[in-house]
Amino acid sequence: MYSIDSRSAIPVYEQLKRHIRLHIVSGRLAEDEKLPSIRELASTLRINPNTVAKTYNHLETDGFVTSRKGLGFFVTTGRKNIQDDREIIFNDLTDEFISRLTELGFASEEIVKGLSDRLRGEIEHDQIK
Repeated sequence: MYSIDSRSAIPVYEQLKRHIRLHIVSGRLAEDEKLPSIRELASTLRINPNTVAKTYNHLETDGFVTSRKGLGFFVTTGRKNIQDDREIIFNDLTDEFISRLTELGFASEEIVKGLSDRLRGEIEHDQIK
């Protein structure tokens, strides 16, 4: 379901938060769907339960989930602006992507050119179909 990259410079709770937000915004997690318990998810991912609790609390503060006393955390119904959520995720993913490429020694110009070339290739590939 979720994966954590222990080599990433991005904190584990932030990686998990991004995964869950992506699943919510994309519809893979439905409104009112129960999230795994803190202990269950921590055990599955082999991370500290406090990290999962921190993630869930951040998601609740951001309005993506709500806690129900004694029942756990559930996907929040009626997110106000999915486009804003998509933009946040876009920014998070591009930040992570850029961070990884700069760790590999790529300059900004190389990243922009590489992306431009790849996108142009995708457009040409789609036009051939």
